[in-house]
Amino acid sequence: MMDIRTVAFILCSLLEISRTHGAALKCGGALAEPKGEFFSPNYPDPYPVSINCTWTIQSTGNRIVELTFPFMQLEYVNWDADCRFDSISVYDGPASEHRLLGKLCGNETRPINSTRNELTVVFTSDSTFPKKGFHANYSFVDVPFLSEYPQKELVTPSPELKDVKCGGEWTVSEGGFTSPNYPHHYPNKAHCTWTIKSTGNRIVELTFPTVELESDWMKDCRFDSIKVFDGPASEQRLIGLLCGTQTGNFTSTRNELTVVFSSDSSTSHPGFKAQYRFVDVPSLSEYPTPVPTNDTEETSKCGSVMVEPKGEFFSPNYPEPYPNHAKCTWSIQSAGDHLIELDFPFMLVEYRQWDGDCRFDAVSVYDGPLADDKLLNRLCGNHTAISVKSTKNEMTVVFTSDSTFSYKGFHAHYSFADKP
Repeated sequence: MMDIRTVAFILCSLLEISRTHGAALKCGGALAEPKGEFFSPNYPDPYPVSINCTWTIQSTGNRIVELTFPFMQLEYVNWDADCRFDSISVYDGPASEHRLLGKLCGNETRPINSTRNELTVVFTSDSTFPKKGFHANYSFVDVPFLSEYPQKELVTPSPELKDVKCGGEWTVSEGGFTSPNYPHHYPNKAHCTWTIKSTGNRIVELTFPTVELESDWMKDCRFDSIKVFDGPASEQRLIGLLCGTQTGNFTSTRNELTVVFSSDSSTSHPGFKAQYRFVDVPSLSEYPTPVPTNDTEETSKCGSVMVEPKGEFFSPNYPEPYPNHAKCTWSIQSAGDHLIELDFPFMLVEYRQWDGDCRFDAVSVYDGPLADDKLLNRLCGNHTAISVKSTKNEMTVVFTSDSTFSYKGFHAHYSFADKP
């Protein structure tokens, strides 16, 4: 039996609808203009109780939907994080069976973007305590390659993670592993870690012959992903990131490699199959040595002469991976009687644990003109705590890369310093 307050709210809402509209209440609709707005029923007056409204927003071509809420005031109780009373649910597609992008209540006004050219907004209220409601704006935004992504990808139920095997440590010389439940759909909210460890001078070769994960239009694998780390995952030496139907081959530079698979709370797929084997490290003479590129267009973007009292420079393409076969020379020259101090806010250059001489990709720092050939330091890996100082008013920095394994590169900063 309803209490007096509940009855009062229902009567007031019904009276307000009749007084304001005198006809059927406008609630939901199909929106196809490039930009627009919509409101909760009766806005800015309180919305009715026990209502269910659906707006479907559909663009054409390679355009997603960007949704914002300039104002929102819905029923909210501070112990209810799931918005079980009055709420706005936003779905990534043309119906509520698609991915839930967000469920909002109270005065939460965060923006939400679709990953395809349709988005659905569902507003529901219960039988008590209506508030002012909401004002929503939307617009269409161009994105590349949207047509590559499925337009009708429905949520597929998946089992609880507790029922499946997930992750492990592998030390045998070759083997394989799969996502949980493969070839059936993997579970939601999975987080699985496989560590592959060899012994001696053996590296790990890893192949993904089959990958079928959830994809997203930005191609940054925000939903479900496979991450491949060169060594322990805690070192953050990421050498591979896969989602969608991307496959790949990866080779470690040491005797350990880590694979991390994670999935979000919706839309699972069959998953992946991985195979690995240990490979003996060949003698260093078998690896290609740095060769200067003959590509004049690439060379023109690589290296310079710097005479300002302070400045910075970067590896080619930074922060994207640098090219193979690069040779870049930066000459830093002071017109006065100053020394030059050089440091590296960021460095991630190819490095092998068993190669202390940086014989693959390297940053070489010389004290003076290159002709003097006085090497101050030769760096690779992720050295960022090293500062190099000249003994004269000129310094030369040479970056070289071989034909394999390019990384993000480096960011260098220099300044002139008075002689002691």
